[in-house]
Amino acid sequence: MPDILNYNQEVYRKFIHISSSSIAILLWILGKDIFLPFIIAATIIFLLIDYLRINIHTLEKFYFTLFGNVTRHYEHHSISGASWVFIGAAASIFLFNEKVAIIVLLVMSLSDSAAAIIGIKYGSTNLFNKSLEGSSVFFITSTIIIFSLSPALFIVNIIAVLVSVIFELLSTPVLNDNLLIPVATGLVLTVGGVV
Repeated sequence: MPDILNYNQEVYRKFIHISSSSIAILLWILGKDIFLPFIIAATIIFLLIDYLRINIHTLEKFYFTLFGNVTRHYEHHSISGASWVFIGAAASIFLFNEKVAIIVLLVMSLSDSAAAIIGIKYGSTNLFNKSLEGSSVFFITSTIIIFSLSPALFIVNIIAVLVSVIFELLSTPVLNDNLLIPVATGLVLTVGGVV
């Protein structure tokens, strides 16, 4: 995996990532019509913070004092993982119905985190830029989430799981998994008739 933090830093980063599952919970509580403007506003705010910390040295120093230990090297001069989470969440909530958006947001936050934590600790078999062990955990957690929450046919759900795993494997800093996974998986579920 490129640009890996040490294990403790990665666990802390993924704990923050797991907390993004609260976006799915808020969507479930508030509904799409009420929540969508808030998630779009939050996305704009996070992007603005990234823009300012990249371009204003004083803000950059403050940011790295708070988050330097969980910021990957490639994020120093580009948008952060947090911004990508909000971009992926806003896109998912805008594009898909509430049920699909909730499912894909949980996959994005929980499956990705579990895969990283296990893959970094126990991963020994390289698979693209990930590990077979981490990808296996991603597959298992995605399967649990999708099959527990999606009323679609078995074939649709298994395709959604496989698509989420493939996009996790193919993600890069440029093609961020926090956007790719929920949008690709959401498209499969939507085409598959999840309403």
